[in-house]
Amino acid sequence: MYEADLVFNAGEGSYLPSADVWMVVDVLRATTVMTRWFELGGTELYPVKTPDLARELVNELKARGSFPLLMGEVNGIPPEGFDFGNSPLALTYDIIRGHYCGVMSTTNGTGALLEAGSSGCPVIAVSLRNYSACLDYALTLGTRIGILCSGRKHRPSWEDTLCAGAVIEELSRRGEVFMSDSARIALTLWQNRGNDTESAVRKSNHAQYLEQIGYSGDISFACETDASTVVPMLAESEGRTVLRAVSGSARPYHREPVPEKMPEKKPDPFEELLAYTRKKV
Repeated sequence: MYEADLVFNAGEGSYLPSADVWMVVDVLRATTVMTRWFELGGTELYPVKTPDLARELVNELKARGSFPLLMGEVNGIPPEGFDFGNSPLALTYDIIRGHYCGVMSTTNGTGALLEAGSSGCPVIAVSLRNYSACLDYALTLGTRIGILCSGRKHRPSWEDTLCAGAVIEELSRRGEVFMSDSARIALTLWQNRGNDTESAVRKSNHAQYLEQIGYSGDISFACETDASTVVPMLAESEGRTVLRAVSGSARPYHREPVPEKMPEKKPDPFEELLAYTRKKV
């Protein structure tokens, strides 16, 4: 028998019930970017609550000889002085190469991870791209699964609740599940989304906002379900909370070769003449 509980949004006043492991969701876009970071070969990613704290940590890590990438957003836009925003499509192998680690601060997702971490339970960063792999690993840690949706500005979000429903549906395939009412709501939402997950996600307020500021492609990328085996998990490093990929969970990243376009075959004048002659015979 499994148990599934769900908190619709992180933030002040959120109550985290007892669980064996917490799965934190921020589909648009923090946990999607975190997954992508490790897919592309990143090694460590420090989640930080505010941009100012992120800048301080970057300076601290530089003093230790690291070369961290400062990344994140406030209201979808990279803060002043940040190296990189919060777009999974903009994050590339070439950007990550040469950086020992990254420091990340976002409006909702990084705070949710830290909030879940304060529970003392194991914490995994989950997106639509990696939810089945994350659940597989979560079940090695216990049978009581807690899901914390980051939400948006301390309120529930449509897309995070959808993703939570996907996790709960996958859990129900493994066996009998005792669900909280909130978990049942998320499951119902997921099961009634229709056949097109992306269309369902694009109905959300946050998706519509991202479209307006030019990040429509990020939405499509974030809606690729089970496209990754990466399991990002919180750990402690010298008194700091850091994300690392669970050993063996990340598939090696390979650039897909672009198929060469075959040159168009030009008609052979001799063959055309021969065919014409045959018709006349």
